[in-house]
Amino acid sequence: MEVLKHPRMRQEKGRRRVDQHGFAAVELALILPILIIMTFVIIDFGRLIQARLVVTNVAREGGSLASRDTQSAGNLITMLQAGASPLNLAGDGRIYIWKIRAGTSVQNPDPFIDLSVSANAGALSVPSTIGTGRSNLGLSSQLYNHLEFDNSPGKKTSDISEVTVVEVFYRVTSVTPIGKFVPTLFTGGSEIIASKAVF
Repeated sequence: MEVLKHPRMRQEKGRRRVDQHGFAAVELALILPILIIMTFVIIDFGRLIQARLVVTNVAREGGSLASRDTQSAGNLITMLQAGASPLNLAGDGRIYIWKIRAGTSVQNPDPFIDLSVSANAGALSVPSTIGTGRSNLGLSSQLYNHLEFDNSPGKKTSDISEVTVVEVFYRVTSVTPIGKFVPTLFTGGSEIIASKAVF
């Protein structure tokens, strides 16, 4: 036997369904912007982490190869730029290769730059942290001290003969509009990351 429902009960049930649809639309309107922002942050941070890993690996590989003199510095830079895929180091990056030799005598005890290559090493205009105008040539004081000529009795040499430094810089550009809303993430829509390897 079928129970007949009062028309008022049917109306209340219909209103509840309409109210539930209204609540769902309000919830979606509140949550959707947060989900979009989270998606943008995940995309840009993922690209930033990937770029940092690639730049670090390029610097390490470049330092290893440059310290063994397997290629000329120009060829090595071209090879490192090609190996940095998917990053475009030729357009949005810069590579510096330095060879710093140890002091050779009591008259010349200080380390000196023997090789400096950055020509055709990328279009990004960013200064190196290594150079003659910098304290300790830009090296840590501990490393610089190992390169200085030691004139103590029984020594008459430096601890190490040379070091090779490879610096890699890359500009990561935001692909989402998150940089406009959160300027601390990407200053001006891009962020320059760097890595230095010393061999």
